[in-house]
Amino acid sequence: MKADKVFRALGSPRRLEILKMIMREPLCQCEIERALPIDKTTLSRHVKTLREAGLIAVEHKGVMNILHLRDEQLIHIIRAVEDITDRVREVV
Repeated sequence: MKADKVFRALGSPRRLEILKMIMREPLCQCEIERALPIDKTTLSRHVKTLREAGLIAVEHKGVMNILHLRDEQLIHIIRAVEDITDRVREVV
């Protein structure tokens, strides 16, 4: 996991939203597409960025792509990023 790729991946509010969704449980990419106002192509690009950063893994089950966190420690990182973002908003 290269730090620059991780920070780039975490820098998008939409990707953070995707990570928060799969933080609770692995989800099919189609479930995320239905839950978010996002088209298939854009979601695929976000998934690719998250996967290349080493944050998620994609398991292929038939025609479904199941997304899950690669490491449960990422939950702590995601929460820390949210906390920092909240604090920055309070200051500004």
